[in-house]
Order: sequence, then C-alpha cells, then structure tokens
Amino acid sequence: MLRVLLVEDEPDVSLVAATVLEEAGYHVTVACDGCEGLEIALQELPELIVTDFMMPCLSGLEMIERLRAAGYERPIILTTAIPEDHLPRQPGYDAYLAKPYGTRALLTVVEAFRIQMGR
Repeated sequence: MLRVLLVEDEPDVSLVAATVLEEAGYHVTVACDGCEGLEIALQELPELIVTDFMMPCLSGLEMIERLRAAGYERPIILTTAIPEDHLPRQPGYDAYLAKPYGTRALLTVVEAFRIQMGR
C-alpha cells in the first residue's frame, strides 16, 4: 500500500482528498500546515507527498525546499490556484495540480507516480 502524505490547510479539501485516496487503496497521513508536513515527511518518509502551496507556518514550496535539502528524493505534487508559470523557478516539485482540482485529476496524477514507482 503506497503511503501518501497530504499537506493541506483547508479542512474540507483535506477531507475530500484523503477520503478519495484512501478509497483508492492508499494509506494517507494528513498534515495541516507546512511545518507539520515537514516533520511528518522526515520521520515517516512517505512514498509520495501531495502539498498545497499557500499554507501557514511554511508554504508548500518552502517545505519542499527543506525536504530536498534534507535528501528527500521521492515524488512531490504541488497543488495551488496560482498558475504554474507564476511560481518561482526551480521549485523542486515533480508535478503541478491546479486548484480547484477534481478527484479524478488527483487520482490520475497519484496513479501515474504509483505506476512509475512500480507499486
């Protein structure tokens, strides 16, 4: 079972995304901000991270930067309503998912990484 860390500060978005992923057979851990996400990611080393960009404590990009600096090399999906071409260069994420995203779009991008990892 693929372990996914979902980092999202909007409770409704978090609940729907976590439920959809769990129903698809993933083990999901939820963090409500970038600081908690960073801590959990470094402790549990999930196979995949799905993170929001705009969050309290640490933004998704700040969290990603710290994870990459700590040696985390697994896939990270960044979700945000900000167009990708407006994000800072060299962000360190592996996929971009525009918000608001549908559950099918979320599952499609997560499944693509699961297949890529051979899981």
